[in-house]
Amino acid sequence: MVKETELEVIKKNIKSKDAENAKIEKVASAKVEEEIGEELAPLKSQLQTIQNALDQLNVSGQQTSMSSVGQNQQQSNELLSQMQQFSTQAQQQQQKTFQQLQQSIHQAAQMLNNVEQSLQSVNMLNQIAQQINQSQQQLQSQQQQNQSQSGSSNMYQ
Repeated sequence: MVKETELEVIKKNIKSKDAENAKIEKVASAKVEEEIGEELAPLKSQLQTIQNALDQLNVSGQQTSMSSVGQNQQQSNELLSQMQQFSTQAQQQQQKTFQQLQQSIHQAAQMLNNVEQSLQSVNMLNQIAQQINQSQQQLQSQQQQNQSQSGSSNMYQ
């Protein structure tokens, strides 16, 4: 059987691996959030531009007469175009974020698989150590029996 201290060291190593994996997952999650924030910044700027255009339309709508309907139509078309661009960029950002999350999940699954394989290796080593210990005990027992039989047969001669 493996010494208690060796088992404790193995268990501590496994626990430290689990802690490292948790840290890696936290860092990956924080990195994804940071990248999302950076990529959303231009979209926020465009949203502000759209809001400004809407405000201008509202102000100009109150001040214009029938002669400026053409100008309002042009501004409306520009606003519609900006909104379509914003929608397209938002969809692209959503796809990119989804792909990053899929990648992070895949990496986390691989890390968990590695931990599982390590645990299986430790279990196998423990079983081998137990078998060796049993064999040693059997061998020692056989040697003791042989010695005691040898000693008793020497007494009769």
